[in-house]
Amino acid sequence: MMLQVMSKMKWVLALGVGVAGGWAIRSLSDTPEGAGVKLLEIGIKTKDRVGRWAAVEGERLEDMLAEARSRVEPEFGGTKRAAKESKHGAKEAAKESKHGGNGVKKASRHAARGEA
Repeated sequence: MMLQVMSKMKWVLALGVGVAGGWAIRSLSDTPEGAGVKLLEIGIKTKDRVGRWAAVEGERLEDMLAEARSRVEPEFGGTKRAAKESKHGAKEAAKESKHGGNGVKKASRHAARGEA
């Protein structure tokens, strides 16, 4: 008996929600096209809000990651990236000194020949 009453109450509630929802949508616009436009407008606004929220949360996540990395680096003497950058910097310095020496030799040869 109680189960039958609950089932009927669900149908009445569903009917009421359907009528109220339809009435609300119909009151938003005068034509079906207007209702579609209104729904699209709501969707676009929601997409923009979600996009802004995602951007803010992304920035917060990046800040948290940067802070975590800055706390970890001193404990372990740097990261792999720092090691690669220092290795790359050493290679560049060696290259410059090698090329710089060649430039000095060429300049001295040109000066010895009288070409400047």
